[in-house]
Amino acid sequence: MSAAAPRWAISQPRMHWTLEANLAETVAALEAAAAAGAEGCVCTELALTGFHRRLPELLGGDALAAALARLCAACGRLGIAAVVGLPTRGEGGAVFNSHVYIDAAGRECGRVHKRGLTPSEATFFTPGRARGWTALGSVLATSVLCRETLDGAQLLPELRAALPTGDDRQRVIFWPSYIADSDVEQAALCEAYRAGAAELARELQAWVLQSNWAESLNEPSHRGFGAGVVVAPDGRISQVLARDAADVAPVTLHGR
Repeated sequence: MSAAAPRWAISQPRMHWTLEANLAETVAALEAAAAAGAEGCVCTELALTGFHRRLPELLGGDALAAALARLCAACGRLGIAAVVGLPTRGEGGAVFNSHVYIDAAGRECGRVHKRGLTPSEATFFTPGRARGWTALGSVLATSVLCRETLDGAQLLPELRAALPTGDDRQRVIFWPSYIADSDVEQAALCEAYRAGAAELARELQAWVLQSNWAESLNEPSHRGFGAGVVVAPDGRISQVLARDAADVAPVTLHGR
């Protein structure tokens, strides 16, 4: 008898200025995902801090580490895995834009650091290095952060080479984002992002789950946020989340 298809959820949250409020938003998404029978929930880029101009103010002291510990505890309490964006620190004071993997027992089991930084991000974050795959419950997962879906020429050979031999778990690419179809230029760019995600899905025979912010605090009048996509392994968009609205959407990941 074949194993049941994995069921994950996508969080598309409201953004807040404070760490405490973003943590509460994230935990609420995990609770909704667990109630929907998901084994895990993917959360967006810099989910714990928010992606806004006050982000540097949230990195002092131990508050961010404490928030991550509380999130891990919530995963253990709910019996659900989570993949969540937050800044992390490296050697020599480096700060990474990271996607952190937490298993259903509440243990951190992997990190992906964003390498394809925008010019503004590069003034604050340090680029990450090569990445591979993380075994997370019934899936084999990696993350491609926001505009990195345009970097398939670099990522595809790297991710192909890192695939573990003989692991037949469903492959999932988490795509945490902060993008919007806010004008004609941005709409064209978002379309290119989605085309890049579809190429990654086809070439790696993986599901792509996009977790995008539902709004911008820096530009509160902008619209076109949310609308995260689910891309099937054949490159087809199989689901689109709500636009300009918070959402938690369960997704069943049928075979490649």
